[in-house]
Amino acid sequence: MKKIINRIVLTAVVLSMLIVPINVKAVDSVAVERKGEEFKVLFSLIRDNYVGEEVTDEQLFKAAIDGMFDELDPYSTFYTKKEANTLIEAISGEFVGIGVEIVQDGDWVKVSRPIPKSPAIKAGVRAEDIIIAINGESAENYTPTDAANKMKGKEGTMVSVTFKRGNKEYTVDIKRALVKISAVETEEINDLFPKLDKEVAKKINYIRINSINKNVAEDIEPYLEDAKKEGVKYLILDLRDNLGGYVDSGVALCNMLIPKGPVLHFVNKEGRKITYRSNLRKAPFELVVLTNENTASASEFIAAAVKESGVGVTVGETTYGKGVAQYIYDISDKYSIKLTMEEFLSRDGHKINGIGVAPDYEVIVPNLIVSPERLFLDDEMEEVKNVELILEYLGYAINEPDNLYDEKTEKAITQFQKNMGLRAYGVSDHPTLKALNTKLIESINKKDIQLEKAMEVILSKINEN
Repeated sequence: MKKIINRIVLTAVVLSMLIVPINVKAVDSVAVERKGEEFKVLFSLIRDNYVGEEVTDEQLFKAAIDGMFDELDPYSTFYTKKEANTLIEAISGEFVGIGVEIVQDGDWVKVSRPIPKSPAIKAGVRAEDIIIAINGESAENYTPTDAANKMKGKEGTMVSVTFKRGNKEYTVDIKRALVKISAVETEEINDLFPKLDKEVAKKINYIRINSINKNVAEDIEPYLEDAKKEGVKYLILDLRDNLGGYVDSGVALCNMLIPKGPVLHFVNKEGRKITYRSNLRKAPFELVVLTNENTASASEFIAAAVKESGVGVTVGETTYGKGVAQYIYDISDKYSIKLTMEEFLSRDGHKINGIGVAPDYEVIVPNLIVSPERLFLDDEMEEVKNVELILEYLGYAINEPDNLYDEKTEKAITQFQKNMGLRAYGVSDHPTLKALNTKLIESINKKDIQLEKAMEVILSKINEN
């Protein structure tokens, strides 16, 4: 099971990746024409007279369009063609490269996981290997994006990568290939719950979906078919930290799990409504869906469809609340745009954007503390609530978590400091905040309280029957 170590909300969530040709309506507007003329005048004035550091026509054009998109929502973006292709690649679940997941590790990038059946696996690359050089060029101070772009390339071409494993370095020449990232992971219920009765365990499966990429329906189908053959009745569907993906893929997934009826509804600026449906005659499982504040976009309409169809319940936290869809347009051979053009509503027509999907059973896992601020008695700020949530999660007695650092918070912090061997004086100083983060990570990795609640719900249903 994927362990949660940091749950900071990501805002660059994509729902709809529909590549369509540009088809702009003809505009007969004096205002638009006037603004166009004003833009030409300003463009020429800057280009012909500005005496600062030289800027090209291309730089001026891109800066002007970037500024225009800055006035729109966070999901509408102006891209270079390379940036747009990277975005599409990321959401599609396919790329041409060596097949490693990588993360920052100080001044270097390291392998967090070689992807199964990838060229990297065949070359003997392992998790924790540090990337030292790519094609003979030092990779020091590379970001994961820098390293990924260097290792990607045309299918069938070679890339030389030098890795450091422990104190030893090794270099391998790896042939780039099309790598498919599975959106689906599964674990045996008895591995997750070793004390669970084996006969009960046969009725339950756990599946985690990491993204709604274009392969998700294909990836999950074998697991669902095996579960049906084995007589599984209950399915835990883990959508935590799932940032969404393709609409069509999400709908295809619903057609495997959600009983007949609407899945979601799209509404555009003119009020035109399009409904996507499930045609499944009978749902094969009772579902318990795990969500958190990073469950976003396509994964949100899936969670809502589970609740509103009556096929299951949700456990965890209210989802992110991204209920708008973007379309990608190529506007030239150099540039593309991603533009918010529709809002989507849940199966029963409820708004998701800015609201999210509330869980049937709320189980909150606190975020790590990122603020460097010290916190004192009577402080009132958002960071206080997160400290209180962590204290509560770790079993310390506090009032209902809020933004006020009251006497009970101070007392709990003092006790925590004593338990950790820190200076015990009730102030949330830097060592205390760091220790709270450390204990939170240890606790989360030791005990998944959201997953345990999901099992509790299922066992309750079994006992009722």
